[in-house]
This record gives sequence, C-alpha cells and structure tokens, in this order.
Amino acid sequence: MARYQLILAYDGARLEGSQRQASKRTAQGELEKALRTIGWTGRSVLIAGRTDSGVHAEGQSVALDLEWAHGPDKLRAALNAALPSDLAVRVAREVNSDFHPRFDAASRRYRYHLFCDPVRDPVRERYTWRVWPAADGNLLQSVSPVFLGTHDFAAFGRYKWEPVR
Repeated sequence: MARYQLILAYDGARLEGSQRQASKRTAQGELEKALRTIGWTGRSVLIAGRTDSGVHAEGQSVALDLEWAHGPDKLRAALNAALPSDLAVRVAREVNSDFHPRFDAASRRYRYHLFCDPVRDPVRERYTWRVWPAADGNLLQSVSPVFLGTHDFAAFGRYKWEPVR
C-alpha cells in the first residue's frame, strides 16, 4: 500500500464545497466515488483545506492510501476518466507514508477577482465577483498593506512554530 498525493482543480459552481456532505455534491465526494471505481477501499481522503459552496480550486492537495501497481501517471489518467468534467486530478505522485496535505503544506494562496459594473454578466460572474457601486481603487490600495507580511498560521500545522533568529 502506498500513499499518494493528488493535486485537484475544480470548478465549484455546481459543488457544495470541497468536504464530503451526506446528500450534497462535493469535490471530496466526487473524488471518493471515482477512487472506488479503481478499487480504493479507504474511508476518507485527507484534504489540505476546505472550500465553500461555489468556490473554485486550482491546486487542492489531497492524500490517500491505495494499492496501485500502475504508477502515478496511470492513476491520474484512471481517476480523470472516472471524474465529472468539473473536477480533475492535475498531478498524482507517490509520497512518504506520513505525508498529510494540511500539516505538510508549505504555503497557501487565495485569489479573489472582482469587477465593477452596474449590469450583471453571467459568464464573467461565474469566476469573478461583481461589485456595484464601483469600489474606490485608491482606498483599496491604501488598506492593502494590512494583508502583506508574515502571519502566524501555527494552528494549521503539526509542529510548534518558532521564528528563525
């Protein structure tokens, strides 16, 4: 049995988030359904983090244990053949047996897109937040430094964080 890391991408427009829910369509639920088609007997995959309903992902990290004799590239291909069109495994690789996508993450990146327009744009709004009245660009620029810098995310890690001196 080997541990694999999968990097997922998904369009969250028709998903109720990433984490499995009893009667709702989620990224985890769809992935686990596809895994069962190739013989996975696990109870639950490990996910780096949760996304809300309607949120998209380009690099969601997942780990699972699987008996698979065909290599990571064929694992990716087999899963993508079984997954719906709004979810894909972009990368599959074998990792150490103690790898955890949440605790071993080196970084996380979140990107938010918005546009200002008084009239809705159904295609654009699938991936971008429409704001009206228009946001004050100068005000946004003046407060943006609040989001820059070093932040303590120790609560998300396995080890106690200590600053390097």
